[in-house]
Amino acid sequence: MTDPAFASAVEAAFAAFNERRFADFAEYVTDDLVETYPQSGERIEGKGAQRGMHEAFPSPPTFRIREIRQDGNLAVVEVDEAYHDGSIWKTVFILELRDGLIASLIGYFGEPFSAPAWRAPYTVPPDRF
Repeated sequence: MTDPAFASAVEAAFAAFNERRFADFAEYVTDDLVETYPQSGERIEGKGAQRGMHEAFPSPPTFRIREIRQDGNLAVVEVDEAYHDGSIWKTVFILELRDGLIASLIGYFGEPFSAPAWRAPYTVPPDRF
């Protein structure tokens, strides 16, 4: 079960990012944060490096939270990530928490695609996408 205080903190952190208040966003992560993007092979070490990356991003996306799930010190946040070209990617962040802050973040990003017709008889539309 997701702690309501944690969910509120996640919502506030993403609101800060969406408003380009990167210093405020940084308040939700540990100084020794490790952020990893397996698909691109990148690893960002430390709060300062993460903030620098955010500030250097030419056209940062905005995020709409779809789901927050937490169990103890592990959380998953699913978001729609909207880019300036109009594309919206489905993104999942896996978070490890320490003392209520994000100590580790792993991000997976996926561009939506059409399902093949042959699967239609076996599927129903998701209720939260």
